[in-house]
Amino acid sequence: MIVDQFNTTLSGGAAVAAKRLHHALLESGIFSRLFYLQQKNDEKAQDQNCFSSRTALSSSEHNLFTWSRQQLQKLKNRTALRGRQSDREMFSCPEVFPHTQIDVANLGTDIIQLHWISKLIDYTSFFASIPDDFPIVWTLHDMNPFTGGCHHADECRQFTSICQHCPQLGQSGLNDLSQRNFETKQQAFYGKNIHIVTPSHWLENHVRSSALLGSARSIRTIRHGLDVNLFATRNRAAARKRFGLSEDQFVIGFGAASLSNRRKGFEELLQSLALLKNRDRCVGLAMGDGKLPIGSKILPALSTTGYLDNAEAVADFYAALDVFATTSMAESMGLVIAEAMASGVPVVAFAVGAIPEIVQPHRTGLLAPLGDCAQFGHHLNWLAERPDACKQLGRGAQELAFAEFDQQKQTDHYIELYEYVMTELQYQLRVAA
Repeated sequence: MIVDQFNTTLSGGAAVAAKRLHHALLESGIFSRLFYLQQKNDEKAQDQNCFSSRTALSSSEHNLFTWSRQQLQKLKNRTALRGRQSDREMFSCPEVFPHTQIDVANLGTDIIQLHWISKLIDYTSFFASIPDDFPIVWTLHDMNPFTGGCHHADECRQFTSICQHCPQLGQSGLNDLSQRNFETKQQAFYGKNIHIVTPSHWLENHVRSSALLGSARSIRTIRHGLDVNLFATRNRAAARKRFGLSEDQFVIGFGAASLSNRRKGFEELLQSLALLKNRDRCVGLAMGDGKLPIGSKILPALSTTGYLDNAEAVADFYAALDVFATTSMAESMGLVIAEAMASGVPVVAFAVGAIPEIVQPHRTGLLAPLGDCAQFGHHLNWLAERPDACKQLGRGAQELAFAEFDQQKQTDHYIELYEYVMTELQYQLRVAA
């Protein structure tokens, strides 16, 4: 069985999840190929069977006509996005130039698996090039595949009928960019054999209520997988030495691919850290790209590891922590939360999105209402003052992580899904014959 997977990049949360699944499938005897959008300055992919998307996707001829269409589309998009709040999450359109097609017969593909594909795949040409009965498995990492362009809809529910009058656009109304994108996706998905996978029941419920993907052939939740044993067996003392931390410090961790991503709530984290009572004993350690405030008298000492892409270094980051803090303002799962829990680290988070499914108060961590920095800071102080309770919550977090996020369990669930869609396809072909 050949499974061809697509993700726009090789870095970031979706890419980490895609690569872990890719390697786990290879180890299980499934021939997986992972395709991504190679940028001009990209180093050669170090992962086995990772290929530039040009290997799988053919492009329409990039002549003067297609160039003109591309420039016109960019102008329309920029006009629609003009005046949009600068702290909004990205807004992605389904049209990509030059258009992309895939020849599954020539590639020998049995199943297409999509991940986070913004800016990689042109919806209209890509889905049109795939036979209607050909199985497509799509692992969603946010809401964009079933919205008119936003990646997190916040309180908006228009994706359940049709996107228009989009609250995230600078210029919205009837037939705005969100509605045009929505209708483009609607036409692209029509009649296709799409099977949706979500990493949380929260996101699954949103998919089921959506007008675009609610009628997919199947919809199910499969948790992201990780090597739970790697995270559970790191040496705390060695990890602290690696990052210049002492044994008597209370270490609060925070992680995101980019610390400047407004949705990750770094500003709210700083407000919460400013409420710590024993700042001399507490320290903050951040993992991810971005700068930290320097020399603030109201904050504990802060340092950053930068972006880590080595699995053992990432595991050491969590091993060095006493508690992991996440102030995400929207979250469809939270891979960093799962990693922290597998390391035996309790989590303090805002009760938003899918987070309450795994951060369970006084079992695996503590929750604060969305945006309530005072309560968040109170939780951090409570844990800092109660080392035994902190360790107990860490044990509960690790227990849940082993039950929910084990890589082999995830791989088995995907193989079951692949077998199901292939059996369904063979049945349909027999009926048609």
